[in-house]
Amino acid sequence: MKSNSIKRSRLFPKIILSLLTAMFVIVTISHFVWRASGSNEWKLVKDENGVKVYSLKAPGSTLLKFKADMRVQTRLSSAVFALRGDVSTANDFSGTNFKVIERIETPTLYMATYSVDQVMPPPLGTKEIVMQLHYMQDPETKKVVIHVEAAPGKIPPKKIWRVKHLNNIFSVTPLGNGEVDWQMIMDVDMGVPYFLFNSVVPDSFVKDFAHMKELLETDKYKNAQLMSVQEI
Repeated sequence: MKSNSIKRSRLFPKIILSLLTAMFVIVTISHFVWRASGSNEWKLVKDENGVKVYSLKAPGSTLLKFKADMRVQTRLSSAVFALRGDVSTANDFSGTNFKVIERIETPTLYMATYSVDQVMPPPLGTKEIVMQLHYMQDPETKKVVIHVEAAPGKIPPKKIWRVKHLNNIFSVTPLGNGEVDWQMIMDVDMGVPYFLFNSVVPDSFVKDFAHMKELLETDKYKNAQLMSVQEI
C-alpha cells in the first residue's frame, strides 16, 4: 500500500508537467496559426444602436483593425470639434493629463500635437499617448478626414509606457439633411494582450459612439465654431 502511494505521488507531478507542456504547445501553435491567418477584408462583427463595427485581420498581425460607422444629427463643426481634441473637451473623455504641445489652425489646415495619459484597469497600468493630428476639408464635398498618428519622440520620455503604433483615421461626411456620416478606423497597439484587445473593442465602440452622441447634444458642442471647418 505504501509503495503504491509513493508511486502515485511521484507520478502526479509528471502528469501535471505533461499537461502543462501540452497546453504550452497548443497555445504556441494557436498563436502562430492566428498570426499567419487573415483575409485582409472588413467583416461586420457588431450592429447595435445605429453603430456598425467591422474588423479586419491582416496576415502577420495579431491585433485586429477595427472600423465603426454611424449617422448622427449634428453640425459638421460640432463633430470635428469632438474628434480633434481640445483643452476644453478633455474632461469629456477618459484620458488624463491632456496637454497641447503645439497647434496650428488656418481656414484650410489644422495640425496639432497632443499628449494624454490613458488609465487602464490593473494590471495593464497607465499608457501615455503622444499624437500628431491633422486634417484638411474637401472644398467641394465639405468632408473632413482626420489623421491621428503616434509621435512618441516629440517630447522627452516619462516613466510610463508610451504608445509607439497609432494610425487612426476619422472621417466626417455631411449628408445634406442635417446628418453627418461619422466613421472611425482604429489601428493601434496599446500594449494590451491581443486576445483581450480584439474581444473588447467592438463593445467599446458602441459605448463610445453613444457617449459621443450625448456630448453633441450639449451646448459646448452645438455652438462650436471652427476656423478650419465650413458648414454646407
